[in-house]
Amino acid sequence: MKPSIFLWLCTFKISFLFISLSVKPVSSVIDSYSDHCLTTVPEPVPNSEPLDYEFGPFGPSQSGFYYFGNLRVVSTNITRYTNSFSFYTTEVSQTDKDGVFMIEGSFELQNPFVLHSFLYEDGPSKGSVLTPHTPPVVADFTSPFILKLHGFWSKSSGELCMVGTGSSYFKDGNLLTPAAVLKLHNIKNSSNITTLITGTLKSLSPINDNNYFEPISLMTVPQMNYSFTFASGDSGDEFSSESDLEENLSMYNILRGRSFCSKFSNLAIKYVFNLEYTGCRSNKKCLPVGGVVQNLPGSISFGVINCTDVGKRVRVFLKFDDHTKLSRLDQRFNPDTTLIGEGMWDDKKNQLHVLLCRFLGRANSWSNAYVGDCTTRLSLTYPAILSIKETSTIMGQIWSNKTVHDSGYFEKIVFRSTEFLIEGLYSLKYEYTELDRVRNECPERKLDRNRRQRYPRPYSSEMKFDMSVRSSEGRTASGSADALTVNNQFCKQAGIALTVIRNDDFERPTRWEPQGRANISYKIDIKWHTSQKLATKNYVSVVPDEKMEITAEGVYDADTGGLCMVGCRKFALTDRALGNTSNTSIDCEILLNFQFAPVKGFENGGYIRGRIESTRDKSDDLYFDPLDVSSVAYSREQARHTIWAMDLEIVMVVISQTLICLFLRSQVYHARRHPKTLPFTSLVMSVILTMGQLIPLVLNYEALFYRKRDQDTMLFQTGGWLEVNEVIIRITSMVAFLLQFRILQQAFSSRSNDGNGKGLWFAEKMTLLVTLSLYVSGALIVLLVYRGNYKREIVLLPTRPVDYWQRSTLDDLKSYAGLISDGFLLPQILFNTFSNSREYALSPLFYIGTSLVRLLPHAYDLYCDHTYVEYKGTFIYVNPAKEFFSTAWDVIIPIGVSLFAATIYLQQQFGGCCIVPKRFRWRENYEKIPVVGQS
Repeated sequence: MKPSIFLWLCTFKISFLFISLSVKPVSSVIDSYSDHCLTTVPEPVPNSEPLDYEFGPFGPSQSGFYYFGNLRVVSTNITRYTNSFSFYTTEVSQTDKDGVFMIEGSFELQNPFVLHSFLYEDGPSKGSVLTPHTPPVVADFTSPFILKLHGFWSKSSGELCMVGTGSSYFKDGNLLTPAAVLKLHNIKNSSNITTLITGTLKSLSPINDNNYFEPISLMTVPQMNYSFTFASGDSGDEFSSESDLEENLSMYNILRGRSFCSKFSNLAIKYVFNLEYTGCRSNKKCLPVGGVVQNLPGSISFGVINCTDVGKRVRVFLKFDDHTKLSRLDQRFNPDTTLIGEGMWDDKKNQLHVLLCRFLGRANSWSNAYVGDCTTRLSLTYPAILSIKETSTIMGQIWSNKTVHDSGYFEKIVFRSTEFLIEGLYSLKYEYTELDRVRNECPERKLDRNRRQRYPRPYSSEMKFDMSVRSSEGRTASGSADALTVNNQFCKQAGIALTVIRNDDFERPTRWEPQGRANISYKIDIKWHTSQKLATKNYVSVVPDEKMEITAEGVYDADTGGLCMVGCRKFALTDRALGNTSNTSIDCEILLNFQFAPVKGFENGGYIRGRIESTRDKSDDLYFDPLDVSSVAYSREQARHTIWAMDLEIVMVVISQTLICLFLRSQVYHARRHPKTLPFTSLVMSVILTMGQLIPLVLNYEALFYRKRDQDTMLFQTGGWLEVNEVIIRITSMVAFLLQFRILQQAFSSRSNDGNGKGLWFAEKMTLLVTLSLYVSGALIVLLVYRGNYKREIVLLPTRPVDYWQRSTLDDLKSYAGLISDGFLLPQILFNTFSNSREYALSPLFYIGTSLVRLLPHAYDLYCDHTYVEYKGTFIYVNPAKEFFSTAWDVIIPIGVSLFAATIYLQQQFGGCCIVPKRFRWRENYEKIPVVGQS
């Protein structure tokens, strides 16, 4: 479980206090200000109390980025995923020189787990709740780098120079106290799109000192007092393109009561946009950023810096993400793949127009960097009409206003949103364009009046399903199918269910009624994966390999459960080695057929069966082999039945354990009333029953309740009901174990204290020998018979498309242990036979009642067989996945247990050898000697 933010806040306060106490006071280095900053900002004399926490474009907190070389005093944990810094202003005072202010603050290299990020959140503004005393929450304090600084800022020159000391952990974990001088340039009161603040942080320690670090170059953009200068009208027709002919949503239909800034701030949080290169022929013609990029970026993301509702203006970062990036944790700022831009909404064209600029003059240091080359343009729109070939709710394009022969020119790039989020997008429509093809490919099936079944309604949540995919080559994949529209209505998605559900969908019809056919569209995502069996573990590791996205539209027949659609898949043909990318292609020659299972009757195996195939010729490059699809069909009615079954199983477990305690208590009471029968209780049987109670306790009831009940593996969340009953079962099982152990202890003590028990010990040894031989032989037979069954099985879950389960030797041994527990009376039968005892060693209530409890799971499994869809992981009382819970075993085991109970009754009435033919009773007289002597 991840720690809460409150816990991190408490940890931060404690750690920050400790670091503050360990830092040297500023006065120890203030005398060095003139030595390092005299030429930058001459040292004046403060003459007033602190005024504010802001100066120039710096607010209480200002974030930026740094370029480091061999930063010796900092652990690699800081620089691994981020290169961000924060400057916190703690005091601003006037001096005896006009326009020069004394500044005190702290400088910190941000940890990779900082929750407040300059790239992904709005910059602070006046009136913000952020104060210099509440720095961002940091989740790891193993290697901080913090400096407390003091210096002066010149308003006219825009120069800031500060000196101070701080704390840092060296790579070996030792706490150091580096001293440094910070110089920043171009800190002016007003700023615009080209304003960039740069500077350096240099160590004041000798180069051979442990506190020394290489100079760090800094870069940041102003976050306050920003003036929007770009106006869409000033650029003429440079934002005009063929997309203007398309119908887009207006800002009124996008916002509907929300502010412009609240809507576009979500771009940095929710959306990632895939790129489509329309015609680049080399890396030089593909990207709007400078430098050499080894792999063409596959997506972009936005970060909002400033936003104002007045004029609908926004300032953003545009970040190009590489296809080869292995982790989303990597938030390092790279000016080679990042653009800074200023945009505004055009109400006439219903587009966001953005002017983008590059970061130039970087080389190996950022201290001389500047913003320029503002020749890149971006437009972003919300399409008003979606179709099978265009299902992106946000799309746009990036292009250059240079000519094709100019340096820095690149071909137009199209981007589309990867998420289908339609919340708040009013007046959005879907246009069916392939219904004529659907009529030809999907003929209407005749309904058999004798086999009328009720199938899911088109507006119900059952239309969304997860699936398992298998190709003819044996490859497997997991996928999901989400209904986008039904007729002319969008299906809004919330969690795992559709929220567009009519009121009559909750009504339970009393008779069958025809529902007809409905137009429907889908978005299908399929992820192929490769499996690698781990030799040391009993599961399969699944690694995502490829992704296949299909948008489809067609007809769903609610009377027959048939879903037939034609589909399109988008893909880009790329050659990464040469850096060439051709136009994005769309293959619409795909046919999809699915058959839903009926709500009642569970025909078709309770699964949705389907097939995805290409209608192209096999010689076509875009042809692919047919894909077989299967998925769990799970309706509300089935869900209610399964929840009821789970509750029933929990109650049966509680009742069974309680009855076991009562039956064991009757055996203890029977032994107390008839102490002479104690030596005739089989110790082997007592050991088996004791271990049967002990093992689940030791294993923490893993067999009954799988402890890792997370969102992916649990079908239902039962609140505290499951936990309460688990506690009850723990208590009753502990009581049963103690009672059974008491019976074992009494039987062993009475046998040891009995002077005439030689024959009984002989009978016990023979019982142990025979039972061990039978149990070992049975185990070997089980392992040999099921040796070929150790194969991967695919188990479908509603919350996880595919779960991989590997049956192992341990699973078979667990099942076999349950079979031994069912036949717990076998050792007592053998002991009675070898000793020819006719003592009432076992209470009838004990052995008959315990036998009935052992039979209940098999009777329940036999009753519930084929009555509801069975999901691996939901069985508490009975697990049909085990080999000894099947129709055959559910009949064989009760017959065997009943015969054992009847045999015990006969032996206690007529003697242990009553079940042995007289010709084989050659040991009868010998075995009676201890019995007569004792009596």
